[in-house]
Amino acid sequence: MRDLSYTQHWSDLRTAAVLGTGAALPGEPVTTEDILSRLSLHFRVDVWRQGHSIAGRLGVNTRHLVRALVSRHEAPRSGDSNAELAARAVRAALDDAGLRPHDLSYLISHTATPGTLIPPNAARVADLLGYRGPFVELRQACTGFANAIVFALGLLSAPARGPVAIVGSETGSVYFDPLRAAEDSGQLVNALQMGDGAAACVLDLPQQTCAPQLSATFFGYAGAHLQPGFALRAGGSDFPPARGYPLEFEHEYSTIREHGGELFAAGLSAARGAGVDLDAIDHFIPHQANGRMAELLCGELGLQRGRIFVNADRVGNTGSAAIWLALHELRAHLLPGERVCVLGAEATKYMFGGFQYVHA
Repeated sequence: MRDLSYTQHWSDLRTAAVLGTGAALPGEPVTTEDILSRLSLHFRVDVWRQGHSIAGRLGVNTRHLVRALVSRHEAPRSGDSNAELAARAVRAALDDAGLRPHDLSYLISHTATPGTLIPPNAARVADLLGYRGPFVELRQACTGFANAIVFALGLLSAPARGPVAIVGSETGSVYFDPLRAAEDSGQLVNALQMGDGAAACVLDLPQQTCAPQLSATFFGYAGAHLQPGFALRAGGSDFPPARGYPLEFEHEYSTIREHGGELFAAGLSAARGAGVDLDAIDHFIPHQANGRMAELLCGELGLQRGRIFVNADRVGNTGSAAIWLALHELRAHLLPGERVCVLGAEATKYMFGGFQYVHA
C-alpha cells in the first residue's frame, strides 16, 4: 500500500443540520437470475456459469434498473430517467424535512450519467420539482457527495442563506451492451455490479431544535499518475462517439485491486485529522462498491464487521447515489446519539471523501 501521508485533502469542521433525506429506486428489484435469463432469452447470450461466478464474488444479489434489458440499446423507461429519479429523491427529502421546493436556497446535484450534458441535468430536476432557484451540477461519481457538502457548507454561511438540497443520481445501466456480455467480461461485471437510483438530503445551519448533524467533512485526491480505474472512454469532446458505436464503462481491475484499499485508509486518516473519534463510531458507511465491502474492510483496515453498513447486496453499486442511499436506509434504524462515519471512495481517478453523522 502506498504512503499517502503527503496527499493533500480538504477538511471542513463546520456543522450542518440534516433536515431530511429521501431516495428513489426504479422499478422492482432485478435478480442476477433475471439478468442472465434476459441475456439468454432476448440476445441468445449464454453466460450463466461466468455470470454466477462473478455475482458470487461481487455479493450483489439484486439491483434496480431503469431499462428492461429486452433490446440492445434502451433509454430509461418513462418516469425513471436520471432527472426524474433525482427529482423524486429530492421531493422525498423535502417531505421528510417538512419543506417545499420554494424553501430551498440552492440545489446541488452530482452524477456521472446525466440525462443530458447540455443543458445540465440539474435544470431538468429543477423543472420537475417546480423549483425556480439557483442550482449547480457536479460531474462526479462515488465521491460527488463530499464535494457537494463542501460547497453546501459555503452556501449556508452566506447572509441570505436557506436550506440546501443535495442529490446524487445514476442511470448507468443504459451503457451496458447485452451483445458484448459474452466477449468482454468487463461488460458482464458492469451489468451484475451496478444499479440505478437516486438519493438526496436537505442541509441547513444547526438549529435550536434537535436535529441530526453532519460534520467533519473531507475530500481528497490520491490518483496522481494513476490510470483511471473506471471510465467512460467516449462521449466527451476528446473522444466523441462514432456513429453506431455504443458508449461503455471500462474497468481497470488490476489498478483498482492494487490501490482501492488505500482510499479507505486515507479516509480514516482524514477523519481522524478532522477530529472524529473512530472508537466512538457506531457505524461505518463505506462506498458501496459491492456486497462484500464489510468482509473486505474488516480484513484490510481492522474495522469490526458488525459496525460496517452495506446495502449494495440489494441495490448494487449506485455510484453518485450510493452514500446517500445507504445513509437514508441506515437512519431508519439509528438511535439518538449514534454516530456514523462515512468513507467514500471513487475509482475513476482515485478520490476519497466523507463526513461524520450524529443521529438525533
